[in-house]
Amino acid sequence: MSHAAEILSQGIRRVLVSQIVLTLLTAGTAFALLGSAAALAAFYGGGVALTGTWLLGRRVSHTPETVQQGDAVNQLALYAGVLPRVIVTLALLAAGLGWLKLAPIPLIVAFGLAQLGFAINLGSTRQRPG
Repeated sequence: MSHAAEILSQGIRRVLVSQIVLTLLTAGTAFALLGSAAALAAFYGGGVALTGTWLLGRRVSHTPETVQQGDAVNQLALYAGVLPRVIVTLALLAAGLGWLKLAPIPLIVAFGLAQLGFAINLGSTRQRPG
């Protein structure tokens, strides 16, 4: 694994930890305020966000070194990895809301807050000049 890919992998791990913490906090709050059904929905919503991050991490770890050197075909393959993540995320959210009949508000709030873990850690994966 290249140095850049290692930095990205460490960033993905930090994002996953942030998302887990945010999911646990959200589920705990939902449990305290709304009960166990809301906590289950919150766990599910956070799990959907974690699944997307995990899929991203797998894609990054399997990215060839030539992407860093400007190989357009491999860069296109990396960008094409977004589509399966979006499809999986939408399918899981639809299954949770439609098929499993989970409480929508805690599910979506937990999903959104777990996604916030991405924004919190976004800058930590960038290399700073110097």
